[in-house]
Amino acid sequence: MSAKTNIVVVGGGYGGIAVATKLELALHKTHQIILIERKTHFYHAIGGLRTVVEDGFENKVIIPYDNLFKHGGKVLHAAVTTIHKNEIIVDTETELGTHIPFKYLIIATGSNQSKPARMTADNKEEGIAEIIAQREAVKNANKILIIGGGPVGIELAGEIASVYQKKEVTLIHSENHLLTDKFPKKLTDSLAKQLRELNVKLIFGEKVIFPSSGIGDGLSPLTLETDKGTQIYSDVQFVAFGAKPNTEVIKTLDESIIEQNTTLVKVKPTLQLEHDDYAHIFALGDITNIKETKLAYRANLHADVISKNIIALINNKKLAEYSPGPEAMLVPIGKDKGATVLPIGNMVVGSFITKNLKGKTLLVDKTWKSLNAKFVA
Repeated sequence: MSAKTNIVVVGGGYGGIAVATKLELALHKTHQIILIERKTHFYHAIGGLRTVVEDGFENKVIIPYDNLFKHGGKVLHAAVTTIHKNEIIVDTETELGTHIPFKYLIIATGSNQSKPARMTADNKEEGIAEIIAQREAVKNANKILIIGGGPVGIELAGEIASVYQKKEVTLIHSENHLLTDKFPKKLTDSLAKQLRELNVKLIFGEKVIFPSSGIGDGLSPLTLETDKGTQIYSDVQFVAFGAKPNTEVIKTLDESIIEQNTTLVKVKPTLQLEHDDYAHIFALGDITNIKETKLAYRANLHADVISKNIIALINNKKLAEYSPGPEAMLVPIGKDKGATVLPIGNMVVGSFITKNLKGKTLLVDKTWKSLNAKFVA
């Protein structure tokens, strides 16, 4: 066991790797940075949607953690089963054992998206098999149903329809337009127009009634009915809504810091847990009860505040507070189309900026760099 004081990060998603690398850079001489992550590889979910249409793209979105740390930080592949005030317990024997003490803890456990916006497998080999099964199902399907008209549903419909013009792609959304009322009408109208130009059928104001047995892996023919009686047959179904925050393990610390109705974690503006006993424990990303859209770039902003605040606590300085900024979202439709709302006066821009900022590469190069990994084609 290192003589250095432990700072533990639970969860190796976008926010987790950002805060872990920032803290290691600043504090490696005095603190041991430890990232706990069950999976052997990072899954670049922002690029994951393209894997259903592009052969080999899985190799661009499954990224090793091997070179994440440059100054002796440790990545431990295990799942946290219990959180105590100054110690976590993991389910796997690691080089540091199963009981790992900490001075500071950052909880970055994220949310459970549906495939292909996440990889359920714990390792690369099984993850690739998972992706190939989805891609083959899409390739062989005539009718594809996407349930949910948020950014994931829109992007997924765009990826499929821009590659397979002859397939019948239907997107159903419970709102009366794409996204939500938080976003400018110009943005939602532009995205709807572009999808329709790709012959995507849009059904608004209806909810799918899921059978009690669920829809399995979504890769088999199925007829589903909406709350308004519309019957929709499809060969493949993708669920693109209802991400659930992964906060169950936090209840082992203290159930009172979880909101009952949302299961989100209560945090202070400093991103410390909202409880005076846990001033040394922080949370970031999708699991927090901050009133803002849950997007990857916001987890990176949370990471900035938390890394500064842990350094401030160590040096007895005043803590910074996080303030949600204006809405910003890039929504590509395939490699060449899409629309974006900028955080400057709700300005909406079109395909040129969207494809160059995100659509062409889906931030693959940037993400590999953030893990200090080198992509080999």
